[in-house]
Parts: sequence; structure tokens; C-alpha cells
Amino acid sequence: MSTGDRAGEGASQGSGSQTLDRGLRLLELLASEDRDMTVAELATSLGMHRQAVYRLLTTLRLHRLAAEGSSGRYRLGLGVIQLARQANPQLRRAVVPYLRTLAEELGVTTQCVVAEGADAVVLAVVEPPDAIFHLSQRSGARHALDQGASGLAIMLSRPPQAGDPPAVTEARELGYAVSRGTLTPGAVGVAVPLYDSEGHSLDASLGIVSMVDLEVERTAKRLLEAAAQITAREL
Repeated sequence: MSTGDRAGEGASQGSGSQTLDRGLRLLELLASEDRDMTVAELATSLGMHRQAVYRLLTTLRLHRLAAEGSSGRYRLGLGVIQLARQANPQLRRAVVPYLRTLAEELGVTTQCVVAEGADAVVLAVVEPPDAIFHLSQRSGARHALDQGASGLAIMLSRPPQAGDPPAVTEARELGYAVSRGTLTPGAVGVAVPLYDSEGHSLDASLGIVSMVDLEVERTAKRLLEAAAQITAREL
């Protein structure tokens, strides 16, 4: 292969990597917003030309990773949910039946959250079937690990660190984490860590989110029971 050929190949790979990076940044932006966005808004936020954003959106729509609303605004597509379901498949398969049982029993939204770097990411979520009012959540949603009960529950399962927030220290003493209004005003979160059969942290948590007040200790006890069952029977 000549030097010119190698240079051309390198340029092609660089261009492909840049396109992938831009596409991923676009997906992350769509995921971070609670509203649909126009091409112009996306282009401004990403510092890209509108035509480049439109080309990326066209490709993402083909794979159902982005969707266009009737007003010409864009949001995440349902294909993202399918991808999220394939992440940590063994853990997801193990927890979903328990999430369903807890959602029906407690009448609240239940979720399994995993750590990804400094973030907590929703792996699986089940909403209560009969509750008139409940908090909606989606797989793939993320937030800072030290914000919200689900992330704090993951942190409490790790060895203590000098810089741990007071909420983590308190959660270690209780054996579960509680948050109130941290991520959503008025919402109450309760979560417990998940471990494998040898007692190693899975860097994951089992929790609930509710927009109505609840008995925290009773809820935590039920979550701890479910987490123990998941460890004993599934992992």
C-alpha cells in the first residue's frame, strides 16, 4: 500500500469516527431533553451545521433511534428502548419479574439502575398497572450517581471513600438509600443495592419512585427482601 493510500485510509477512518461521534452526541442531547427539539435547536446546541444534523437525523430515523413529531421536532425513537433492553441482559431478566411484583404490590414505579462511570442509568422500569397517579420513567434515563436514591444505593455498596457525600454515609448505616425531591420535585425515592451470590456488589440497585408519601421503612424492608431473593434465585 502506498503512502497516499494509507493517508487516504486514515482520512476516511477519521471522517467515519467524527461522524459516529457527532451521531452519538446528537443521541445524548435528545436523551437529555424532556422536550422535542427542532433541527435548528439541535444544530445550535451541538455547534454543527443544520444540514449535517439533518443527515444524522435521517440515519438515526432509519434505525428507529430518532423520531420526528408532527411539528417537525425530533425526539428519541423507540429503537433506543430496544437497545437499552439488551444491556446487561442477565441482570435485566433477573429483576423484571420482581419489579412487576413490587409495582403491583406497592402501587409505585419500580426500577433497576446500574452505574456507568459517574452516572446512574435506568436499566429496567415497570410502572404500576392500576395506579391513577404515578411517576413515569424510561429505560436509558441517566443522572449523576450521587443524586437520587438509586445512585446512592449503588454507592453504599462500594468501599467507603474519603469524599463520600453525607447521604452515602447515612445510607450505609441504614442499609438503604432515601431521597426526596432530588431529581423530581415532590418525588420520594427508596433503593437498595444488588449483590451477586458471593456478596460482591453488582454496581446496581433496586428501587422505587413515588409522587405520594409512603412508609419508607416498610418499603425499604420489602425492597431488601426482593433484592435478597434476586441474589439467591437468579444471580
